[in-house]
Amino acid sequence: MRRVRLALGLTQREFAELLGSHTMTVSRWERGTAVPNGHPARLLAVLELAVQRGTHIPTTIDRTDPVRVLSHLLTKAYAEPDLDLSLLSATNRLAGVVVQLARGDIMSKVVVEIAPGVRMAGVITTDSTDRLKLQVGSHAVAVIKATEVMFATGGTRT
Repeated sequence: MRRVRLALGLTQREFAELLGSHTMTVSRWERGTAVPNGHPARLLAVLELAVQRGTHIPTTIDRTDPVRVLSHLLTKAYAEPDLDLSLLSATNRLAGVVVQLARGDIMSKVVVEIAPGVRMAGVITTDSTDRLKLQVGSHAVAVIKATEVMFATGGTRT
C-alpha cells in the first residue's frame, strides 16, 4: 500500500481522503497492524491497477480535491485501448504508458512502461508515431508477434 501511495506522490493524509479513511488508519495499514477491507480494499485494488499502468497525478489536478484525484485515477485504471485487439492474431499484448519517445525523420524509438520499472522499447516509423498520436504519457499497447524467441543466461550454473 505504501508503494502505491508513494508512486502516486500522495501523503498519508491525501491517501486517506481518497480512500474515505483516517490518516491513522492508513498508517496502521502501512505498518501492517491493520488490514483494509470493504470499500477501501476495493479502491486500493483499483489504485494499484492505475499505478501498474503508469498513472500519475498531473499538476493540472488540484490535489486538495480528492474527488477529482480519484476520478482521474479511476479513469486511468479502467481505460481501455481504442484498438480492437480481438482482430489481431497476436496474443502477446502488453498495455502500458509511453515513457520515452525519440523521434527521427523516418523512424522513432518508443519506450513503454508495462509495469513499474519494467520497460520495453520498439522502433516504428515516425508516420506511425504520428498516426497513433503517441507521446510521453499516452497509453499504448505493445503487440508482439514473433516466430523466434531467444534466451540467455547470466553465467554458468552448477
